[in-house]
Amino acid sequence: MSNSDTQWSADGKEIPFVEQHTKTKHLLTEQYVADLIYTIYRAGQYGGVRNFTIIDGFCGGGIYNDRESDNIWFGSPIRLINSVEEGYLKSGRTYPLNVKFIFIDKKKEHLECLKNITMSQAELEDLSDGNQHTVKTEFGDLILECEFINDEFENKVDYCVFQSENRKGHSLFILDPYGWSDVSMASFRKINSLKKSEIIYTFMVDFIKRFFYRSKWKARKTFTKVLETDGYFDIDHFRNLDTFGEQAQFRNNFMKLLRDKGNASRIMTFAMMPNNNDRVLYYLFHICSHLRALEVMKDGSWKFNNLNYQYHYDIYGFGFKAALFYEDNQLDLKLDINQDSQTACINKLITDLDKIIHNNPDGILFKDLCNQTMELNPATRQQYFEYLNFLREAKEIEVIRKGKKTNSQKLENGDIIKMSRQPTLFDMRGYIS
Repeated sequence: MSNSDTQWSADGKEIPFVEQHTKTKHLLTEQYVADLIYTIYRAGQYGGVRNFTIIDGFCGGGIYNDRESDNIWFGSPIRLINSVEEGYLKSGRTYPLNVKFIFIDKKKEHLECLKNITMSQAELEDLSDGNQHTVKTEFGDLILECEFINDEFENKVDYCVFQSENRKGHSLFILDPYGWSDVSMASFRKINSLKKSEIIYTFMVDFIKRFFYRSKWKARKTFTKVLETDGYFDIDHFRNLDTFGEQAQFRNNFMKLLRDKGNASRIMTFAMMPNNNDRVLYYLFHICSHLRALEVMKDGSWKFNNLNYQYHYDIYGFGFKAALFYEDNQLDLKLDINQDSQTACINKLITDLDKIIHNNPDGILFKDLCNQTMELNPATRQQYFEYLNFLREAKEIEVIRKGKKTNSQKLENGDIIKMSRQPTLFDMRGYIS
């Protein structure tokens, strides 16, 4: 919930209207959590992660009015709970899954609305008492617990990190703050210190456009202190963040800040903007430490091809680039993530993968190839399969599995990718459709 004007009354009689970009964010997060549970809970012969801790640091009242459908729209707390159940049931596993949700909001009336009104409307009122509840399913037991905390998220970061660490397993922090000062860089470091943690973080750009590049902005020192931005945003390089180049430079610098100061291992971002409009509403940052989590998020982004996600090449936060670089290259750097972009995505893989394969004549593990390139393009794991299978069919590469060549269409992390001993005489890439 990124708007400080968004309010809920304790009795649920006053609830806000949901904005389209908020719905977009809810749908993507909901899909991601279901896919994440399905992927890492069901992994392996005897199962994967069995304990999850999910923290919604700015949960709000959890319910909206939807102008589009003239109905109610559930917010992130309800969608998180439902998506966990969806992922669990989809996995078909029979061993218990234990999930604790921590919902935090600084306004008491918001939590009262969530606990007493929203949970009831979603038929989840049993979870409002703060106790563990076991849901018996056709497969096994799903153990759910909800904790409600009335406080500033910053005041509870240490507690949330302790809970996640003590419960072990996997943790996910949903951070959709009211303003830039609600999540400090120190908090990012604490969360990223956990071995298996992820963050989905929303950063509103409108605030930055209105205030940050005014030389007399009184809160500049506080901004610099809270987010530790000294040396990352030179106001002489920006005017009003209305051009593609300035937006791209700002986004790249913020990603670099998260890598350098927030100890973020992997980052994927989306620029969320209205249809047929280059005005960025906010940036959505997915921060994780494990490759598989990044791959799952990519899969989800392609599923919502009717929503206006945009991926920008060369905005990774690995180094500083000037706004002029992005202005000069913007036609090559922008890509709508939809099915029409399949060819453009594969073409980006040509750039990312071919050089690495050529530079490793003795071969490179498929896992290492993904580790080196997965943040540099919007391609999913399946699209990696498709491109590498194309190269193999063209006799440009070989795939070695356990010492023998394999023709399996589904590659494994331990497979070795190497140049073929008899490469084709022609470049077949132009025939990729």
